[in-house]
Amino acid sequence: MSPPFSRRDAGEQSLPGRFAGQRALVTGAASGIGRAVARRLAAEGATVTGLDLDAAGLEETFAAIPGARHIVADVTGVQAAGAAAEADVLVNAAGVLERHDFLEHPLEAWQRTLAVNLVAPQRLSRAFARARIDAGHPTERSHPGAIVNVCSIESFVAIPGHAAYTASKSALLLLTRAFALELAPHGVRVNAVAPGVTQTGMNAALRADPAQAGALRERVPMGRFGTPGEQAAGICFLASPEASYITGATLPIDGGWLTQ
Repeated sequence: MSPPFSRRDAGEQSLPGRFAGQRALVTGAASGIGRAVARRLAAEGATVTGLDLDAAGLEETFAAIPGARHIVADVTGVQAAGAAAEADVLVNAAGVLERHDFLEHPLEAWQRTLAVNLVAPQRLSRAFARARIDAGHPTERSHPGAIVNVCSIESFVAIPGHAAYTASKSALLLLTRAFALELAPHGVRVNAVAPGVTQTGMNAALRADPAQAGALRERVPMGRFGTPGEQAAGICFLASPEASYITGATLPIDGGWLTQ
């Protein structure tokens, strides 16, 4: 008899060979959603490059993945764009969130948030697409050319204290659609996911507080937080040939948050 189905199976069961022969770049790969995506892509046959400023986190992500490499670099820098130009799949998972009341939000924090969450995906996606177009990649499924951006439920709704983050993620959603429209004739698909509250370091302090964690759970119709593996499952689907006729879409993976 087969073992019972579980959430872990749904979020972390890989499909070996789905990305065989493809090169993938994952930003923010040192932890959280980026780490889960990098590991799943590798398990499904991709040659993965992870990029992050956290050297120790990258080492942990790729410790047991043969053939993978990692780059310790700022996602906003030249090195990141160069790595994107070498990929077949680009996952823009790096992100920052600084919580400040709107009237007190430092300009430097606004600028950093927009640089990482919006400008970096724009630069990397442009380098990725330009390299594929210049190389004359065909538009058939064998050369899909896929970009997946990690947006947020805050691409649709605002949360107090998150003004810069909300602005950056809502802009990233529209950037996803704009790039999808322009790059579709070149065979490059551009999609996004919109994670709800997911168990990552970004919200660890909130989840550690019973009162705040309880209040957050009450807003999720499914009554629990998501896992990085569940986000990775959606991202890898959108990047795969199974989604060959999907572009410009943003998939909420939020336990039903946006239904309210």
